[in-house]
Amino acid sequence: MKPLLTVIDAISEYTGRLFAYLCIPVIAIIMIEVIGRYFFTHPFIWSHESMTFTSAGIYLLGGAYILKERGHISVDLIYRYLPVRAKAIMDLVVSVFFFIYIYVLLKVGMNYALTSVRILEKSGTPWNPPIYPVKLAIAIATLLIFLAGIANFIRDLKVAITGREEL
Repeated sequence: MKPLLTVIDAISEYTGRLFAYLCIPVIAIIMIEVIGRYFFTHPFIWSHESMTFTSAGIYLLGGAYILKERGHISVDLIYRYLPVRAKAIMDLVVSVFFFIYIYVLLKVGMNYALTSVRILEKSGTPWNPPIYPVKLAIAIATLLIFLAGIANFIRDLKVAITGREEL
């Protein structure tokens, strides 16, 4: 089981760190837009969509890394005071809802992505860039998040059974 968790963690870590570098083009696009708009009174038609699509890639494809690190925002008024085993049991109960959500998102996201790729969908704006890469990223990100969720589920199950956290 440990080799499987190691592989899933490596995938989550690698994709999270890789797509974090997309922040650099986002910053560059914003700088170009600000310079064009305020110094040359010439905004660019492509900048807003480019920034939005690239930011969406960061948000979507970084999700598995955040889940692996358990970095999502949570309301932990009671949770933080629970013993390790109780936290794991609570996480296992909540994971049922997580997997239902991921199943629906994967099913719908895959349909959107495949349709979008099949018709080579574009945004429909004056610049009209292709939008299918973003919809494809939804499906890929959901798969990556699903894998990270499986790893968390296995770890939580182990802690719930043994009462000991893995180092």
